[in-house]
Amino acid sequence: MLRASADANNETVEMRGVGHVTVDSGVPGDGELTALTDAVVLRDPDELVIARSRAIERLGAASTVRAIAVAANFEMMNRLLDAAGVGPTAAMRPVGGLIDVTLPARFG
Repeated sequence: MLRASADANNETVEMRGVGHVTVDSGVPGDGELTALTDAVVLRDPDELVIARSRAIERLGAASTVRAIAVAANFEMMNRLLDAAGVGPTAAMRPVGGLIDVTLPARFG
């Protein structure tokens, strides 16, 4: 979705930044968004307080609420797909290479 959104808005995004926090993706607040997403997905209440505060400081309260909602929605969808045994489609598998993340062998 990030790649499609960037393309639709004539923006450039370094997709490796999705998989590696040391790579600047070009998305404003990408570090804060990654920390926030990790805290939500890992259900780490201590880290969530810190990540939420930093995201609000950098992106504002409304954007932070939207980011948390998006992360939670994606996590819900991923859990449902995992529970049903659904992996990425053949068309989506190359995304792993774009973000420099190796998919598990069962999706190869």
